[in-house]
Amino acid sequence: MRFHLVGLLILVVACSKKDAPAPATGSAAEKPHHREDRHDPQAAPTKLEVKVAIAGKPDATWRADDFAKVPKMTGTASDGEARDTWSLRELAHQLVGPNARVTAVIGEGGARVAIDEAKWTAADSTPILHSTRRGTLKFRYADKTGAWGDTIAKEVTGLEIQP
Repeated sequence: MRFHLVGLLILVVACSKKDAPAPATGSAAEKPHHREDRHDPQAAPTKLEVKVAIAGKPDATWRADDFAKVPKMTGTASDGEARDTWSLRELAHQLVGPNARVTAVIGEGGARVAIDEAKWTAADSTPILHSTRRGTLKFRYADKTGAWGDTIAKEVTGLEIQP
């Protein structure tokens, strides 16, 4: 008899639970949670395709075979996973000319990020492009030790270069 009462009590408690209330409209609870994917495997192969404008005129599109002409740098993401990484200086010098300078990077949504001459020639940092998990390229700077700074431009699609 005692076991029947305990079972009945458990059944009553289980059935009496209410569903969680729906979030109020317009509240922060409705906003989707940002899912961090840095520990997921790369979802797509890196699309190595960057449109290049030299001296203000659309000139070329650099693709995988162009990137392959330039030695990669050692590069790792914040979680330590290796990334394909190139010095932007080396890309410009080897694919355009020894005095070439990238003056701007075109990123996500067509956003243009200028690179001033002092930052381009700074001995304590290197402008880099590196692959991402989503198969795109990011632009940032690496310090003398190779440590990456903050992302400057995501989804890089273009470069402006002065020869």
